[in-house]
Amino acid sequence: MSAPNRKGGANDFTEGILLFIVMGLLAAVLGGTWAAAHWGSSLAGLPEPPNHPAVLVSGLVKGEIPWPLESTLVATGMVVLLLLIAIPITVMAVRRSGKRARVDKAASYLGRGKSLAAFSERGARATAERLGVTGSPGITVGRVVATGQKFIQPWEDLSLDIWGPRTGKTTSRVIPAILDAPGAVVSTSNKRDVIDGTRGVRDKVAPVWVFDPQKIAQGEPDWWWNPLSYVTDEEKAFKLTQHFAVGSRLPGAKADAYFDPKAEDILSSYFLAAALGGLSIIEVYLWVTEQVSREPIEILKDHGYELQYRGLESTLKLADKQRDGIFGTAEKMIQCLKSRNTLRWVAPQNGATVASDPRPQFDPVAFARSRETIYILSKEGAGSAAPLTTALTVAIAEAMEERAERSGGRLDSPAVFALDELANVVRWAALPDQFSHYGSKGLIVMGILQSWSQGVELWGEANMRKIWSAANIKVYGGGVAEDGFLRALSDLIGDYSYTNHSVSSGKNGRSRSRQEGKERIFDVSNLAELDRGRAVVLASGAPATLVKTLPWYTGPHKEAVEASLTAHSPRKETDEPALTGQVQA
Repeated sequence: MSAPNRKGGANDFTEGILLFIVMGLLAAVLGGTWAAAHWGSSLAGLPEPPNHPAVLVSGLVKGEIPWPLESTLVATGMVVLLLLIAIPITVMAVRRSGKRARVDKAASYLGRGKSLAAFSERGARATAERLGVTGSPGITVGRVVATGQKFIQPWEDLSLDIWGPRTGKTTSRVIPAILDAPGAVVSTSNKRDVIDGTRGVRDKVAPVWVFDPQKIAQGEPDWWWNPLSYVTDEEKAFKLTQHFAVGSRLPGAKADAYFDPKAEDILSSYFLAAALGGLSIIEVYLWVTEQVSREPIEILKDHGYELQYRGLESTLKLADKQRDGIFGTAEKMIQCLKSRNTLRWVAPQNGATVASDPRPQFDPVAFARSRETIYILSKEGAGSAAPLTTALTVAIAEAMEERAERSGGRLDSPAVFALDELANVVRWAALPDQFSHYGSKGLIVMGILQSWSQGVELWGEANMRKIWSAANIKVYGGGVAEDGFLRALSDLIGDYSYTNHSVSSGKNGRSRSRQEGKERIFDVSNLAELDRGRAVVLASGAPATLVKTLPWYTGPHKEAVEASLTAHSPRKETDEPALTGQVQA
């Protein structure tokens, strides 16, 4: 829990305001009387009245000092002028207060000023200069409600966002992050809105790729990616298998203690054999469904992978019921390969081989050296291409990590991974273990979930807590109704302290008492009903902060995004040209 904020109570505040009003009125009356008396007397040709306000007021009351008509006119003019100034200011203040969100009153108890120096525009720019990054100082999270200063995510901090549906995460977080990225961008989503709004901007920087195996953006595969190009040894083969195993598993489903590990073992050996033999991933599916093929065994044997080929031989010798269960589980893991549209993106077409397919082949290693952008799309549920979208995302991340290590430990220019719909599109099981060190290597990961439970379904409670703790910046954008998560978030935001003064009268005269208490800054209901356009930010080394979100249409890229939407959004005409997978700059 954050340290309590020390603030005065309601009575202290009320007494202070009343005293200020009284003092202000007294000063205005005395000052106005003094000016009217002097200016009026001068206009009337009378002797100048005393300068001391007390003597002047006393003489006017007693009738010893004359008050000509001119002084009345001056006083009336001053009142009219004051009203002309005060009325517009009051109207503006009322209108401004009407636009304030219900939760804005809590901003005074949260982060502001020097406590957010590292996340101010000046602080983030200093970090960017230290890292050798030019242009944007970081990813703008929002504008601090209490002070109006920008809250910026620096180019070495990773974030985890939890935003409920229809709360503005795409317009306020994903699109601005992509537009401000100084290097390569990896964007994942289950909708096409991010592509339509940003590709027109990004393709002016470098080529744009769209991986769309489920026709979400109606992209055509004029390029392809070979998942087996990732498999260079048995360890990479096992990692690829894990993506298929996790990506094909329904949320909340548990792995079978016997059949799942056995299925993963044979699938890993098949991936390795196909990669060594220069074959396509289609062959893996055929081997799994046939069950009896000895081709992968011979390939592994020829390349010296004794344990792998002997393991396959022993599986083929099992009883029919056991073997069917293992291969049936493996087939379920690669079920997405049955989709003809999906295969067009990950396998050679029209009878071509891996080496002879004329289409450009996506190379994660080359991408890691570039400022290019790739949009990776997939739907959740039955037929999801999540195993492949996960594998592609991880292949790019590992290529960038290897490049960072060869470049002195950090990428020359930070790469942004805007992972929207993280638990559905990219079911990256190992992310909690790798999350903490990506920031130091220049891989700026923005993990975005719709709820805490989504993360728990993917990673489990312990790993969800691990990635939550590892995130330098945590953003809650509202729209979540999970009592446990909101209660924990309320605890992290903390309390504020207040002091109540009371006065009582009795036979022995008046007595004053003072009581101190604490209250939550945000209780569960406040967080559940968080106003749209507001977000709570928890950053390392800083108090919780309330920010006003800044959608792309309030920023400098407004016209460019609108032009991109006009050029790429679906049109009503039936003869609209199809979107292509890659757009050259």
